Amino acid sequence: MADLRARFESFREARERARLEHAAGRSAELRVAHIDGEYGDVASGDALPALRAETAAASFANERELRTRFALGIAQAALASQLADADAQIEARRRAGAGPEELDELRSERIALRSRCLARLGFASARAYAEALRPEVDFGHWAGQAARLLALLEPALRDAEGRPGAASRFETELSAAKLRPALDFALEGLGLALERAPALAIDAEPRAGKWPHAFAGAPRVPGDVWLVYAPSAGASAHGALFAAAGAALHACFTSPALPLERRCLGDPALPSGFGEIVRALLREPTLGAALAGVAPEHFAAAALRARLEELARASRRVRDELVLAELAPGEGAPELGPPGFLAQLGPALSSVDELRAACLGTLFASALRARFGREYWKVRRAGELLKELWSTGTTYGLEALGRELELPPFSGEALLEAELAR
Repeated sequence: MADLRARFESFREARERARLEHAAGRSAELRVAHIDGEYGDVASGDALPALRAETAAASFANERELRTRFALGIAQAALASQLADADAQIEARRRAGAGPEELDELRSERIALRSRCLARLGFASARAYAEALRPEVDFGHWAGQAARLLALLEPALRDAEGRPGAASRFETELSAAKLRPALDFALEGLGLALERAPALAIDAEPRAGKWPHAFAGAPRVPGDVWLVYAPSAGASAHGALFAAAGAALHACFTSPALPLERRCLGDPALPSGFGEIVRALLREPTLGAALAGVAPEHFAAAALRARLEELARASRRVRDELVLAELAPGEGAPELGPPGFLAQLGPALSSVDELRAACLGTLFASALRARFGREYWKVRRAGELLKELWSTGTTYGLEALGRELELPPFSGEALLEAELAR
């Protein structure tokens, strides 16, 4: 087991570095075939039956949890390896200018392949796999929450759209030149300057092939963390950088004393959850208005409208993503929308993770305001609390973190109420 764990961590590091180099435009192609070949003992998933037997034989709950997490890590590695060719084909056709119908067909084939791979790995469906990765999450509950949230968002959006300045995207006010200074200003008062974050590499160089929005990744957690972006203007670009910084700082401050299973194996929504905590800073009317140089009322109106639109998009995806997640092994995607619709969907249920992460970010921001004042980003103790949370790595899922922080139970109504109360 110890040797396989070390092999898995090396595999994960090599594959994540390859992914980041490709996404950063440093490598024209995602070159992972040689990595998968070198680590065939990990990428094949052949170790899963023995790992599951060891898990079942474990005497203590903590031991069973760690072994379960490791087995799921092996399953994730095997799934990524088995989908590599399909992903490369979709990316190549997209770059070649393939139309939405062709891309949807390829994505449908990928969904069918993914479910067949999961069946070979011991999961009855994509939903069963998603539930194994998120043992505290009730997807039926979130289907209801998404529907309820959509109903509540309809009048809230009408009201938000009628406010003066609500249509602003701040392409001029939040220029590309302000992108990094805005983040630095927001983090400085918290004592979270990026320059002092351990083992953080920042790539801000414009480069052909670089993903357009900011992102983070960590070949080693902690010890080798990347924050990657290109200078871009507008509130959306600034929000993406804030979110990526939150995910990066989480990895940077994860305690190296934690075992592998609690450093980087756990709830898949954790990075985006911590990203939402930092991105919530940009929606604070006083801070956002100061960064954009506009009146707080103007900034608040635009930030609220953009946020409610985001939540509506995520909520609409939940039902269709559950349909994809419940398909039988080998079954392709049904027609769920116009051509190109599958580009926004997937059986991994990222829509539910998006809503869960939004709950953590928004509800925690409300708690910070209540504890440290409306300008909590100027309080070092708030930053120390974040470091304390980040140090726990992936020990907790989002819901468990919410309970530790004494936040309201995650729900669509609690989320919307907190957004409207800013």
